[in-house]
Amino acid sequence: MLQLTLLLLTGVALARAFQLQVVQGELWQARSINQHEYRDPLPAPRGTIYDREGRELAVSRITYELYVAPRELPDPQAAAVALGRAVDLGPDKARLIAEGKNGWFRLPGYFSALEKDQLRERVPRGLHAQARVSRSYPRGELAAEIVGRVGDRGRGLSGLELSFDSVLAGQPGVGLSRKDATGASAAWLTVEVVPPTPGHDIYLTIDAELQALAESVLEDAVAESDATGGDLLILDPNTGELLAAASRRNRLRGREQHLTAATEPYEAGSTLKPFSVAALLAEDLAELSDSVDTGIGLYRVAGRTIRDDTPHGRLTLAQTLAVSSNVGMAKFAERIPKGVQFSYLRDFGFGTPTGLTYPSESAGLLRRPSEWSAQSRASLAIGYEVAVTPLQLVMAYGALANGGTLMRPQLVLEVRSPDGMIRWNREPEVIRRVISEQVASALRDVLAHAVAEGTGRSAGVRGLSVAGKTGTAWRFDEEMGYDGHSYISSFVGLIPSDDPQLVILVKLDEPSGPYYGGTTAAPVMRTAVRAALAGSYWSAPPLMGEPEIPDEQAGVPAGLVPTGGPYVFALDTPLLRTRDADVSSAFRVADRLPDVRGLSLRAAVNRLHRAGWRVAVRGGGRVVSMEPSVGTMLRFGEQVALTGTERSPPARPQSASGAG
Repeated sequence: MLQLTLLLLTGVALARAFQLQVVQGELWQARSINQHEYRDPLPAPRGTIYDREGRELAVSRITYELYVAPRELPDPQAAAVALGRAVDLGPDKARLIAEGKNGWFRLPGYFSALEKDQLRERVPRGLHAQARVSRSYPRGELAAEIVGRVGDRGRGLSGLELSFDSVLAGQPGVGLSRKDATGASAAWLTVEVVPPTPGHDIYLTIDAELQALAESVLEDAVAESDATGGDLLILDPNTGELLAAASRRNRLRGREQHLTAATEPYEAGSTLKPFSVAALLAEDLAELSDSVDTGIGLYRVAGRTIRDDTPHGRLTLAQTLAVSSNVGMAKFAERIPKGVQFSYLRDFGFGTPTGLTYPSESAGLLRRPSEWSAQSRASLAIGYEVAVTPLQLVMAYGALANGGTLMRPQLVLEVRSPDGMIRWNREPEVIRRVISEQVASALRDVLAHAVAEGTGRSAGVRGLSVAGKTGTAWRFDEEMGYDGHSYISSFVGLIPSDDPQLVILVKLDEPSGPYYGGTTAAPVMRTAVRAALAGSYWSAPPLMGEPEIPDEQAGVPAGLVPTGGPYVFALDTPLLRTRDADVSSAFRVADRLPDVRGLSLRAAVNRLHRAGWRVAVRGGGRVVSMEPSVGTMLRFGEQVALTGTERSPPARPQSASGAG
């Protein structure tokens, strides 16, 4: 009986062993592995955001959070000493580690891969790491409203970080870690089972140097005019590329800023007048020589009085636009059928999104003719009853600049994979032809006259032909309506007027003191042109001197010239056109080089350009050396080479396209 019992037990044991090792072998092996191995997610570096020249605006770096499990430490006392030398543990954590107590303590701060490995050499067991991807910005807050920001979990929250989140975000990998029977890491070895895939890089249309100049000019203008905010856009009208886009609101700071130039519409006032003139000319409803009588500057329309600031009497259509007569525009607008007026405003891009790859772009507001009142035609002709974004407005002026075609705005040039292959790029995209080249050219001529003789005189730059239009609109408040004390001042300029290469829009919200666009926003545009020409965007020497010319002779009302003007620019670049070939004969021919070492490159370039020398720049940051040396007698127009503290950015890599 005993033998039979033993035989049965042996059979059961063998059957159970067969079941565990053969039938369920894979199951128990997997459980064993799971108890001693576990998988860690390996974060993927987020793609880099570059400007058009390959300068880094946003980069990713992997850092580590380090945790200590005191019970896993072979020598808690030695570990506490080693960790205490590397980081500031504090007495409480140091004591708990040294005592080998239960717990899980996070070391303060974040550690690089090298720092992590160095600590693991000192504490090979009981030290656990958690990788995290953080975002850093080599140029600080530059273009913060465009780039946007990333949340704690590594996902885009605003700006292009949000719009291109799926492109920038990589694919996390998987790492395999091993533990001993006590649950401690045996040698803390993590093996990559699936390596992480970095995100794609994107190259913007923005030029970082031009962006810095635009932000500086706008911030100065907002501060000097005590405005609540403002926008400044610089556009290449032939491609639709935004070369600089700055928005500032006093209620927002740093990376909380948004590109309000694309998201906040407003009533643009007189800067919308050229588009009603375009409709009149394109539909043969009027010629520039046609005239109306504006009388004493008062005109009654459906119970509303439209006013001019000064009486103009009889004005042609060209004069009406140049002097920005509200009465004249209201009278000419009576010739435009409602459907035609609506159609042209819509064709210029008002009332619809531009298609910019930026989150929360506003479509503005343009009501259909069936919703208009008896006052609407006149109101629309002078820029009211329609809400536009600065982006919509600069693109519409871009159509006037390039010969009549509305372009799709671009902020992103291309997307590249981590190996440098082009995966996506955007070619200039024409949305539609709005007006003929002849109508566009005629409008540019009138707008050039508006800068030379009309309301935009403060935007004029001697030696540089500028076309443009000022705008001053009452600010509408949903609770108070038009209170008559709050204004928005703006100016849009085309440079140069005969063959525009740039369109610059300046808008200031609720400036204090002088509020007209011609006395606030227009001088800012003038300063922006000077700053842009002094930067690295153009290699040609922009400034040849600053002669003492009376304000009136420079086409600027007395007392309204911003500091540093008027300006005279060089004549040896296709961008510039001059009306005075021998203007440089009035200048001194040479001077001694001032010491600009220690200044930021931007400030140094501005100073040398204002004095009359050409400038070549190497690197970034602050000036550490200059050639020729300080005090050298140098003729104006000759070149000065500046070297900065930072290396020059790499050019965009040239490689074959991986996708069409």
